[in-house]
Amino acid sequence: MSRVSEVTSLQNQRIKEMKERFKKEELSDELKMQLMVQNMTQTLNDISQTLAIIADRK
Repeated sequence: MSRVSEVTSLQNQRIKEMKERFKKEELSDELKMQLMVQNMTQTLNDISQTLAIIADRK
C-alpha cells in the first residue's frame, strides 16, 4: 500500500468513527468541534509525514 493510500484510508476511518460517535452519543457542539479539530490535526500530521518521506527519497 502506498503512503498516500494509507493516509487516505486512515482519514476515511477517522471520519467514519467520528460520524458513528456523533450518532451514538449526545455530544455538545463544543465537544464535536474538539473532535473535528483533533481529526484535522491528525490528518495534517499524516500529510506532513508523507511529505517528509517523499523529500527523503529525492
